[in-house]
Amino acid sequence: MTWAANGTVALDANSTPATKDIVTGIEQVAPLFHLLNGDLCYANLDVDRVRTWNNFFTNNTRSARFRPWMPAAGNHEIEKANGPLGLGAYQTYFTLPSTETDAELAGLWYAFTVGSVRVIVLQNDDNCLQDGGDVYISGYSGGRQLAFLEKELKAARSSGDIDWVVVAMHQVMISSSDANGADLGLRQKYGPLFDRYGVDLVLCGHEHNYERSLAVRGVVTGSETLTPRPVSQATDSIDTGLGTVHMILGGGGVSGTTNEKFFTDGTAKVITAVSATPGSNGKRTSTYTKEEAVWTGVRDIEHPYGFAAFTVDPGRHAGDTTRMHVTYYNVNKPNGDLSVFETFTLHRRRSDGHSR
Repeated sequence: MTWAANGTVALDANSTPATKDIVTGIEQVAPLFHLLNGDLCYANLDVDRVRTWNNFFTNNTRSARFRPWMPAAGNHEIEKANGPLGLGAYQTYFTLPSTETDAELAGLWYAFTVGSVRVIVLQNDDNCLQDGGDVYISGYSGGRQLAFLEKELKAARSSGDIDWVVVAMHQVMISSSDANGADLGLRQKYGPLFDRYGVDLVLCGHEHNYERSLAVRGVVTGSETLTPRPVSQATDSIDTGLGTVHMILGGGGVSGTTNEKFFTDGTAKVITAVSATPGSNGKRTSTYTKEEAVWTGVRDIEHPYGFAAFTVDPGRHAGDTTRMHVTYYNVNKPNGDLSVFETFTLHRRRSDGHSR
């Protein structure tokens, strides 16, 4: 609970009891670490931001005391007058393996390795078009984040020790929900790099639902929106050597769920521009363009809350097939019990068997 602007008692912004159920569910699975892909607690929308952050940590510490919680900063971590980019609270609360030497940018992007998996965490307000925070900070790194991303991707794909390249970030490159929509800025800047270096998996939030793509590489010829091009129709066993799978994991406990907003006609919307100046709501107005959602794979229309667990089978010998088994769990109302929505497998050749 927190205070509303008029002094009455309210829930923290966008919060529901599912936030606690999610943490309990994660502990039932007991992963080695947990990725948290942005819009951590919506403190920028509350009167008492510190109280909201404290409530966030009180909830998560039940899990984070046993395993690392590795965050990506989303648009609602951008708090007005809180540091030069509005990200001062996020940067203060989390100590992350950042290699950035500029204090203003420290901790906003970073990477780490677990076994044969290289995880690269990005802060997308630098490269997306949408105006979603308290202040508009698009382009704030002057290209430094993109340079970091390419350096990390190139190193990972040239290493015989890294099989899986996973990118965790907030805003999305695919979405068939009539919510925020996909962002052309990310498609323009990240898409060619993800294709060139064969990213296996992209994990996002932003949309408050669950959706995953088919394996995609390149774009549909002539598409104004740079529509990701599916390279396979497989949804159960997917070769990520052929293309990248995008997952939206946005069911972490937010009140404004969007699973009921999926387009039903096979289309999606993409932010293709924003206005030069803010509108009446203080944010730059997005221009949307529709596209055929040829890339969509699986969506959860019925359930608002859930999380995914990933288990890596490294294979048995050099050049063997390595597999990543994925389970998406629903966290069900009103008791927070878990049920399995779906399971699927990603696979690729181990990197130590490739000629270099």
